[in-house]
Amino acid sequence: MTSGRRFTDQPFTVAVCGSCAAQPAQLLQMLRASIRRCPHGMLVTTECLRGHLSCATRPSNEGVLLLLQPCSAQRLPTGPARWIGPITTTADARAACDWLEQGNWQRRTLPDHLRGEANLVRPSVRN
Repeated sequence: MTSGRRFTDQPFTVAVCGSCAAQPAQLLQMLRASIRRCPHGMLVTTECLRGHLSCATRPSNEGVLLLLQPCSAQRLPTGPARWIGPITTTADARAACDWLEQGNWQRRTLPDHLRGEANLVRPSVRN
């Protein structure tokens, strides 16, 4: 029995920063399941996506960051990389996985609070 849902067949690589959260195990399980449904998807875990100094100064509850890289079947980049996150809840993880599976990786189709490029900049402190 099939759900009728289609998953992208566009090649992509998703990198997840294991330094952003102490135990991103549930997120990793969700990502693995989603990426398995996409025939040309690949998941990579890494120590740090933003640089060790940047990660070291982030609050520990700030969530996990992902980086999506659209690519060819030979893993050559075919477009700009997109930051996703921070992912702080199961609902965030589900939204990110759904967005990845759909294959329409336009920033406007990702919930505002998961558009990583905007969220990577710290708000300025006003005196």
